[in-house]
Amino acid sequence: MPLKRRIDLSETRVETERLLIRPTGLADLDPIFNEFTDRVTTYMFPRPARSIDETAKFIADSIEGQLNGTNYQVTMVLRDDPKCFVGCSGIHHPDSRTPELGLWVAERQQGKGFGTEAISALCRWAAQEIDCDYLKYQVDQANIASRKIPEGLGGDVEDEYDLITPDGRILNILEYRIYPELLDL
Repeated sequence: MPLKRRIDLSETRVETERLLIRPTGLADLDPIFNEFTDRVTTYMFPRPARSIDETAKFIADSIEGQLNGTNYQVTMVLRDDPKCFVGCSGIHHPDSRTPELGLWVAERQQGKGFGTEAISALCRWAAQEIDCDYLKYQVDQANIASRKIPEGLGGDVEDEYDLITPDGRILNILEYRIYPELLDL
């Protein structure tokens, strides 16, 4: 397992100047269901949940992944106001040599730099805790704001491909690679 030491992902928290990044749990059901909208998912593979039960299944799967070390799915809230939901992020497949970063920010929280802050913090955490070759960050070519995140971390585009979403949209994916040894820790 590429984790450098035994870590309970269900208890792992990362803090930044403005954010508390904590494992996603059942308390996040309503905010995730309400904030994961069509507009938020414009450039994303998943679509919004059609029912709160779909969101509950996502959370249950996230908790299972945290417990078995295969998914560090996190919720971002304001550090000074932990009830203020910002979005979700994660390091998917931390048990592999090439974990994948994921991110979405609630529409009302976009444009405030929270995505960059969260991904930067998760990359620093991963550089210290995961023995990996690189971190993958996939983003649609048209999503300029999200492309700035890996580019700001020194990520390079290593692959490009089209991805058809479950609802039939075609995403033009740029796959960035962020090398932990190049991060300014």
